[in-house]
Amino acid sequence: MKMRICAPRIFGRAIFAGLTLLISTVGFAHNPNDNGLADDPAVAALLQYGQGQAVQLEGQMEIVHQDFKDGHGRFLFTLKQVDGTRVPLKFAKHPPTHLLSGDHVRANGRLSNGNLLLYSGSNVKQTGGGSTGGTVTPSIPVPNTLGPQSTLVMLVNFLDDTIQPYTVADAQNMFFNTASNFFTENSYGQTSITGTIVGWYTIPDSVTTCNMSQMASDARNAATAAGVNLSSYTRYVYAFPDNGACGWAGSSTVGGNPSESWINQSTPDSQTIHHELGHALGLWHSHSLDCGLTAAICSSGNVVEYGDRLDTMGTPQTASPHYNAFQKERLGWLNHGASPPIQTVTSSGTYTIGPYEAGGSGPAAVKILKSTNSAGVKTWYYLEARQALGFDSFLADSIYYTQNETAGVLVHQGTDGDGNSSQLLDMTPATPTSRGWFDASLATGQSFDDSTDGLSITPTNVSSAGATLEITMNGSACTKANPGVTVSPSQSQAVTSGTSVNFSITVTDNDSSSCAPATFNLSDVLPSGSWSGQWNTAVLPLSPGKSGSVTLTVASPAGTADGYYTLAIFASDASANTYAASSSATYLVSAPAAQVVSVATNQTSYLPGQTVSITVTMADGTLPEAGTNVAVTVTTPGGKGTTLNGTTGSNGVALINYKLSRRAATGTYQVQAGTSVLRTASVAGASTSFSVQ
Repeated sequence: MKMRICAPRIFGRAIFAGLTLLISTVGFAHNPNDNGLADDPAVAALLQYGQGQAVQLEGQMEIVHQDFKDGHGRFLFTLKQVDGTRVPLKFAKHPPTHLLSGDHVRANGRLSNGNLLLYSGSNVKQTGGGSTGGTVTPSIPVPNTLGPQSTLVMLVNFLDDTIQPYTVADAQNMFFNTASNFFTENSYGQTSITGTIVGWYTIPDSVTTCNMSQMASDARNAATAAGVNLSSYTRYVYAFPDNGACGWAGSSTVGGNPSESWINQSTPDSQTIHHELGHALGLWHSHSLDCGLTAAICSSGNVVEYGDRLDTMGTPQTASPHYNAFQKERLGWLNHGASPPIQTVTSSGTYTIGPYEAGGSGPAAVKILKSTNSAGVKTWYYLEARQALGFDSFLADSIYYTQNETAGVLVHQGTDGDGNSSQLLDMTPATPTSRGWFDASLATGQSFDDSTDGLSITPTNVSSAGATLEITMNGSACTKANPGVTVSPSQSQAVTSGTSVNFSITVTDNDSSSCAPATFNLSDVLPSGSWSGQWNTAVLPLSPGKSGSVTLTVASPAGTADGYYTLAIFASDASANTYAASSSATYLVSAPAAQVVSVATNQTSYLPGQTVSITVTMADGTLPEAGTNVAVTVTTPGGKGTTLNGTTGSNGVALINYKLSRRAATGTYQVQAGTSVLRTASVAGASTSFSVQ
């Protein structure tokens, strides 16, 4: 059965204008209830109505988190192109949480009002050369987390507020004493914070505005002018007195080399510093999963962004608790190299873990497989035995911990490759809300039963020496799940309009092994207009764990404009259609024209010593050719040639400068621009000339 989405014919323009207003005034403004990762219906609507120009952009991903003083936060995604242009990324759903700042990516979306609108994080493909080494799933550990972290802390204030609320010595103690001790203890001696405090510098910014990138640039310029060698450091921190225009207490890139962090407090507190430096290492937040008063685990609970009150990457009530085992494993502080191990449990038995904070040669935590999705990505339970040691010594405070967390084990869940998946589970969901999440541990003699996965966990002894656990794995009952759907190719080769393109759709039955075979109905949503799609079969029977493939042949209408067009693919369980999934692919229309190259100079004649500005414009059919290397050869009247190189930006334009010497020969100079055509073996080029008088 076919499905089509058609734009409304009545009031279409009014609806479109309203959506544009919505996304420009509300959707991209700070919403304290939006962490920047939620579905954005305004972006989805604009994409549905074809807002903006279809483009493919390439560059470095930048992920920045802002921790607001009202207890909320926001993630911002930006693409930094080769030419230095910064393009904000706005996702209709599922932003990419497997990436880090610095990863090199290619994104297909629609450029509108300076923003790149994307259907989901699947439209951002990692291309290599970034912080995670070009893989789809980040390695463990993520990069640059072990050893001394060379940190430059820049103390800055503003032209209209030159206050210095704390001394260099104060900052030295905050970062290279307290923070370094925190990271050394958390990492079991493997990571420390080292470096230099510089400033105070007064930067040419106002306390009434908040431009993070400008403040960072001005701070670096001030440090460089003072003789600081920035390349000696892998982490930059910009600390300044309370700037009310920003609204957040701290902010940081998620990963990056160098990483960047901003501390917006007149009296910085250690928890904010440790939280932001955790982001800088590559950590996302530590959440909690609230399943109500009757269950500790569920498939549709409320994920609370900062909900893990026993982790510095959440919102602890006091002090700076240790990062949990899922987070430490990502950093390489557990289960990597010389780190304390995490024991992976695969069968029933009795298992022992040591005090979580102490480290040592024995297991510091246990992990148990919870589920595996269609792509083979695993979700795990993590168990820790916390004690009132070091930075966790506040656990002995009976004011908040009426059920002492040191008398049980904490249970988290997390998914491989998804840095944003850490969730604390409440093992005592029925207790009064006044006790919050400070009694989340599974106490001695209590059991946690996951009937879906056939798992039972019972601590039999918990003390200052660690915990002993009885773990029973009985196998699971039938559990229905959404199928997996992938499309190949994810983007077609460039074709002329009207061409039929075959896409292979692979569906995986993710039901548990005890379930009966299922039949999946397949459907598509194609771009509006007279597009055609033909399935070789629209029904696919599968057994649990098995995959099958079908073919969808798609053709664009003759005369379709050059561009990237998104195809949506759906699969649903015929007997239970709430179990469904979707994927997307891109159909690329491009006229069979060679690249058009035009070259021009900013003047027709020059004097010796002047600079000739040469503009090279590239296009592939009617589309700007971004990220293409071009070569320009300038030949003097005497026949001597000089070759200069450049790269086109998102608009298909490369700007190259040729400096004339003060003794430059007079006469006519020839300018030849050329480049290898992406989809042919020929070389396209153009030429112009200028004179020197």
